[in-house]
Amino acid sequence: MPADTMQNFQDLIDGFAAAEKLSVGHTMLADALKSHGLDHVAYAAINLPSKDGPRSLTSTAYSAEWQKHYLQNGYVNVDPVVRAGLGGMLPIDWADIDRKDPLVRRFFGEAQEFRVGSQGISIPIRGRHHEFAMFSVTTQLPEREWAGLKRTMMRDLMLVGYHFHSWALKAEGIDSTSGPASLSPREVECLRWRALGKSDWDTSVIVGISERTVKFHLENARAKLDAMNTTHAISKAVSLNIISIV
Repeated sequence: MPADTMQNFQDLIDGFAAAEKLSVGHTMLADALKSHGLDHVAYAAINLPSKDGPRSLTSTAYSAEWQKHYLQNGYVNVDPVVRAGLGGMLPIDWADIDRKDPLVRRFFGEAQEFRVGSQGISIPIRGRHHEFAMFSVTTQLPEREWAGLKRTMMRDLMLVGYHFHSWALKAEGIDSTSGPASLSPREVECLRWRALGKSDWDTSVIVGISERTVKFHLENARAKLDAMNTTHAISKAVSLNIISIV
């Protein structure tokens, strides 16, 4: 990604800290992403800790009409993006979702009628409090333009999604850095091999997963540990006895 684009995203991440309300941070995010050809951004989290028990949190730029239609039709039980996110760890390209099921075809058809976006990416986020969140961006760009945008922006969208989730918890009075970090076995494994000097490619061969998946697990571990980079994440993981390098 061009240096000026990366700087824009870094400025956006830094700007979250100055926003005191979720709605303000979401508006900043939506405005920034629109300048890169993305029409909507949506964030939803469940199982967030609170004194009254687990709670949810939602912030979206989708139209009020689509949100009402979604709820009235019980689409949370049909939504294939939500299903894929709950069952996996990697970003979900909406174009890769199987649409053989008539209900799924209807869902996407109606979403398009409400201008949700013909293309989309959803990033599952699993936090240290065992919460689950989905960060999604959509666009009406043609398929070829969208393919190029994905290639240049995927990593940065993941980082923005993780940072937005961390900031959203703080904005709602939830300390995202308290308590032990809950890393998955794969995240721990990838982090340990990196600590031992292995490259992403080396780790992919050792663990038996793709290099892209290794990168994803490392980014997820970095986000959960609230670390600035992978080296910082390794340092934190060692100090917390999450990984050993002996």
